[in-house]
Amino acid sequence: MREIRLLLTSLDRDFFFKLVLALAIFCLVPAAEIVFFIYLGNLIGNWLVFILAVLIGLPGVFVAQSQLHDIREALRERIRSRQYPGSELADLLGILASGLLLVTPGFLTDVLGYLLLVPSVRAVVARSLASKMNKGLKDLYDYFRLRELQRD
Repeated sequence: MREIRLLLTSLDRDFFFKLVLALAIFCLVPAAEIVFFIYLGNLIGNWLVFILAVLIGLPGVFVAQSQLHDIREALRERIRSRQYPGSELADLLGILASGLLLVTPGFLTDVLGYLLLVPSVRAVVARSLASKMNKGLKDLYDYFRLRELQRD
């Protein structure tokens, strides 16, 4: 019942605007990547662009994986001490988004992915999103914590 209530609270006018905005970004980013690939292909050659697109994101994926391991340990420690892991969750989401952007072929997505690997950039993005997402994340954390307590 609580899951349905959480879902219904997120379905307001702002939700639909954000959904349309997300779909627009979802369509525009690949289009921009394709245009950039064609432009670079004309400048330096198609095969070199292809090789660069594949290889540029790989080092970032390994950095994201090591940062993910570190933040996962910090998150577990915070949960064990029964504290709300707000900053750790924000870091986790930032690193996951970074890894997803780095795995996605393209130069623009790689730049965004590498930017999210920088902790200070990730902190700025997290602060701007935290005010909007913190209540929902805290409710979700409390829900899972209560379910864990009910199992014991």
